[in-house]
Amino acid sequence: MPSAKDVTPNTEFLKCFLCGDPGSGKSVLASSFPTPGFLFDFGSQVLTYRGLDFDYEQYEMGPLGWIKFEKDLIRVKKEMIDYKYMTIVVDDMTGLTDLAMERALQLDPKRSKTEGPIWNVHYAMVKNLVEGRIRQIMDLSANIVVISHMSYIRDEETGAVIGVEPMLTGQLSIKVPSYFDEVYYTQTRKDGGQTKWYVQTIPIGFGHGRSRLSGKARILPDLIPNEYSEIMAYALGTKKKSQPLNKTAVSNQPPNAVPNAA
Repeated sequence: MPSAKDVTPNTEFLKCFLCGDPGSGKSVLASSFPTPGFLFDFGSQVLTYRGLDFDYEQYEMGPLGWIKFEKDLIRVKKEMIDYKYMTIVVDDMTGLTDLAMERALQLDPKRSKTEGPIWNVHYAMVKNLVEGRIRQIMDLSANIVVISHMSYIRDEETGAVIGVEPMLTGQLSIKVPSYFDEVYYTQTRKDGGQTKWYVQTIPIGFGHGRSRLSGKARILPDLIPNEYSEIMAYALGTKKKSQPLNKTAVSNQPPNAVPNAA
């Protein structure tokens, strides 16, 4: 019988959900994970992984793209029997859900009055398709990195931003992140006059980051450079948390944001 006494950061794979704006370092962080890796490229992001040991597949928009993804997932699962890959990346969830909608529209010919998808039919199918495949990917014995864009929640009267969440369909914005041990929000900050890229590991401001790796002792800093080796250095104790970042640092808060929103 396994004992939790034997569990260390070295014995467990990292299951990581990344959320952030375009250009905030999501794919860059994913590309820093151990290789060989496999990239499910739904957003033409492979240029970020250039020169690295990542096999990849890309998907054309349409129902055939979803079918190809399912076939590729079956193949990768078979290859993982021999532990072929150390890291599996899904980049990104926007493209994945768009493909799932194309498949849903193919499977059910019903349409709304505007010839679009029907909420309680096609969106429910998208939820089931996406949720099922992400759960299958999560079961693979490898580091798992799933990337999502950010969606802003605005006050209907003022237009001010009152919150953010992953850009996913319906309840998927809550359910998918809940599968992961690590939920990081990527951001840029001005530090010493230079723009630097970080991941947020705790729920502060608009980003609901969290980390089981950090644990009750909070061994990870609240903000950490967006590099796998940096995360593991703190997790393994070769780096220690220092003083908080300069309070005058400027983060990538959205326009019209409500100050100090939780």
